[in-house]
Amino acid sequence: MRNLYFIITLVFVSSQLFSQTDKDFKVYWDNGLKINSRKGNTKIKMGGRLQYDVMWIHQDDSLNSHFAAQNGAEIRRARIYTSGTIYKNIKFKLQFDFAGGVTVIKDAYIQLTKIPAIGNIRVGNFKEPFGLNMLTSSKYITEMERPLSNEFDNDRSLGFMLYNQHLNKRLSWFGGYFYPSGNAGKYKGNQYNLVFRLTGLPIYNVNQEYKILHLGISFAHQYHDNSEFSVEFRPEAHLAPKYLNLRIDKVADNNDFNGEFLLIYNSLSLESEYTAAIIKPSSTSTLTKSSYRVFAYYATLSWFLTGEHKNYVTSKTTFDRVTPKRNLGQNGGFGAVELSVRYSHVNLDDADLSGGIMNDITGGINWYLNPAVKVAFNYVYSDVKNLGKANIFQMRFQVVF
Repeated sequence: MRNLYFIITLVFVSSQLFSQTDKDFKVYWDNGLKINSRKGNTKIKMGGRLQYDVMWIHQDDSLNSHFAAQNGAEIRRARIYTSGTIYKNIKFKLQFDFAGGVTVIKDAYIQLTKIPAIGNIRVGNFKEPFGLNMLTSSKYITEMERPLSNEFDNDRSLGFMLYNQHLNKRLSWFGGYFYPSGNAGKYKGNQYNLVFRLTGLPIYNVNQEYKILHLGISFAHQYHDNSEFSVEFRPEAHLAPKYLNLRIDKVADNNDFNGEFLLIYNSLSLESEYTAAIIKPSSTSTLTKSSYRVFAYYATLSWFLTGEHKNYVTSKTTFDRVTPKRNLGQNGGFGAVELSVRYSHVNLDDADLSGGIMNDITGGINWYLNPAVKVAFNYVYSDVKNLGKANIFQMRFQVVF
């Protein structure tokens, strides 16, 4: 908690200092505290998010015989960050998460921009460029949790990345070299990840009607140096048990492939991804085959009852903040209401590799009271092959600034 108090104090003192120099800086609020130099050389933003979740779970007798499940509540995320641009061509971001009573560095990177031919270089701790849903901030994902296929994505790691955008940001490419640091902020060893992503916008019309077609592909080569490989899957509820557990004693490397599809047509949107992993055990592994294929996919359908639409940002190639037409309490406004349904599937079985198969159906209602506050309701039906079924109800109260 001392770290949290220190950061809050730092933010407050910084804002007071900048506000004292009105001739040099402009300080204002725009869904977060923003501090811009009058000359435009420096731009700083400070913000955060708070997500409080509650969950009720019911397992059938078969699942109960294998897993202990309890209702619960948690602070899912409690983050504070600062980001900005210094002298127009240097960007940075520093973000901490305090959920669970543990301080974790999430984003901590420096980025050089406007480099001829290359475009941008980013170094530090940040998300590997793999997958649409993973790269979308947890503030803006449709359901409370990401789909089952998300477990194949590596999230944040130490490394560096090159990326650029062309054709008025309708074509984007990313390539990076990462160490599997697991958000520890430190890594020693021989393992590494090579990750590439390419996205395009064949359709982009946001003037009269809101029509977007986003297509993307990603590839990741992960060198494991003959170490253990493991991946665990829980239903799309963070407090639920982990029903699938795949472990391989020794793995040389694995190659992950991902395909992205996103269609937004005014208030309707369809998002889908397919991810396959080709795992190559070491010659000394107890498994019999030279390679194994596991895969997962999902499809999410969303509709805004109140006429809003998903907000796609070309510079990020992901979703961003939803802005209601009329905020709750503003001229009789009720905010924005979004209905969604998602189907997810993961298959971890191949020959003598038996990790299991699971299917999830998630239905959701998102109530956006204003651009900063959202209340989410999710129902998750999870079917674990040969093990049993679970019904899960959960809610989230979210503030983003």
